[in-house]
Amino acid sequence: WLETYIFDRSPVGQLFFEALRDAAKRGCDVVLLVDYIGSFSFPSDWVAELEEAGAEVTFFNPVLPASASVGPLSFRDHRKILICDDVGFCGGMNVQDDVGEEKYGSSKFYDVHAKLQGPCVADLAEVFRDTLDENGGVVVRPRIPIPEAIEGGCYVQVLQSNVRKRRRTLQKVITRSINAAEDSLYITTAYFFPPGFLRRALIQVPTRGAQLSLLLSGSSDFHPIPGDLLAQTHFLRRFFKDLRGHEQNFSVHLFHERHMHAKHMSVDGIFSYIGSFNYDLYSARRNLEVGIAVFDPGFANTLKNLHLRKVADENCHKSTMSDWWYQHWFIRFACASAYTFIRLSGRNFFDGLDCFQHKWLVRKAALNSMLEDEAAHFVGMSMMWGLD
Repeated sequence: WLETYIFDRSPVGQLFFEALRDAAKRGCDVVLLVDYIGSFSFPSDWVAELEEAGAEVTFFNPVLPASASVGPLSFRDHRKILICDDVGFCGGMNVQDDVGEEKYGSSKFYDVHAKLQGPCVADLAEVFRDTLDENGGVVVRPRIPIPEAIEGGCYVQVLQSNVRKRRRTLQKVITRSINAAEDSLYITTAYFFPPGFLRRALIQVPTRGAQLSLLLSGSSDFHPIPGDLLAQTHFLRRFFKDLRGHEQNFSVHLFHERHMHAKHMSVDGIFSYIGSFNYDLYSARRNLEVGIAVFDPGFANTLKNLHLRKVADENCHKSTMSDWWYQHWFIRFACASAYTFIRLSGRNFFDGLDCFQHKWLVRKAALNSMLEDEAAHFVGMSMMWGLD
């Protein structure tokens, strides 16, 4: 079972297509689930070959035909999952030319994926089944058997985000782990313009004396206008101002050689996270997302060392408020415009997603008001049986 946001017609895509086709031919249960927008370039002849070999191919939330759509255009499947028997994979990597190393692709992106074994693979498969169900249940699969525990393994929790089903375990665990950091927090991520709840949590880390290290992308994958980099620059300028006086407790590094697309975090050397979640409104309020939280010092330090290795790279720049792009008036205007546009596009004014919390708050306020204002009336009328 393979689920991904982007699956393109590239040497990397060709490898995965051939592997899926061959697996279907030898009798494996092959399901390919790709996002309709992210994988718009997926070749129709590949679909035909896979289906002829016995695989099932389904596109998440297609625009056309309209009858097959399961939600607004902005509702996308950003999960990256691969289930092979009793082994699972998840992280930030798509099936595309940009993430392929030099042997297969352009190597424009730097990304990290995790390999899972043991009972957690069954939980990861449940997230895959959740996406199938969210896509209208056209393709259905039963639960997989729970693999045996791995001797000497560690505690792994599979996290997901599905705002339509009010599942936000990903957002909750990331926020609470940031709030719990006492010594150090190492975050590697792309598209860094966090929503308010994450921004407030991050600001508190240096102010309470813990060390915060951010490794972000110094290059853009938006062309011809680098909107993501401009918006990130605007956010960082505000971030530096909010943390004025705590510069000794945090650092921001921008990796320029390749687009930083990895998404992982290490907390206090004992807890860590890796997955598909970006620090933006799209991941927090719209997209289907997946990740894993690991309670293990060895894994936490592995992710920490990956972070520090890139920070020490000669192509990594330590950003401070003195950088010229935070000072030039025209750059500041362009960055503020890009940030405003991205923030507005991430809101849920028109698509109806993630409206449950606000609706419940309104209902709760109305109920409290009604009970307070009309309590005596309700009590009195409830005692008068037989009245019309």
